[in-house]
Amino acid sequence: MPKNARFIAHISPETIANGFDENQWKAIVEKTLCIFNEHTENTTDNGFKERRREERLKITGSVYFDTDKKEKTLQGQMVDVSSGGMAFMCLNKPGRIEPGRQITARFSVPFFTPDGIFARRKFTRTAKICRSDTARGNLKQIAVQFAEPLPFKPSEQSQPADTNITVCSAGQI
Repeated sequence: MPKNARFIAHISPETIANGFDENQWKAIVEKTLCIFNEHTENTTDNGFKERRREERLKITGSVYFDTDKKEKTLQGQMVDVSSGGMAFMCLNKPGRIEPGRQITARFSVPFFTPDGIFARRKFTRTAKICRSDTARGNLKQIAVQFAEPLPFKPSEQSQPADTNITVCSAGQI
């Protein structure tokens, strides 16, 4: 079906051929807005449906992960993190970082204590690779879902105004 077919399907051929009055025009605008809002709700800039349940904290930092106890530990750079998962960049290792594989990841996440002190909390999480996309050259962007969520939502912390941590809404990355 063409991209805009659903957009114009609610306008009858007779109305298009003969024109329409003010009431029909209002009905068309309302229906069009309804379809537009239905399509754009929970979608990212590239048109894919946003599946995340919470905002992510855009972050840089190292993540160390194993795909197999017998293999060498790999390192990546975190892109974002939520209580349920994270995205990171790493060198492409064919066969080791494919969707469906289980990894053990070690990383730290910044948090603010109730009195506004900045700290990093270390975590080790078992995670499943949900997505593995080629980023550029020999780099992959990996998205993982944690088997056990973090005990807090990194993007929903109170942050002192002078920090350099950015919270990204769904669909911004």
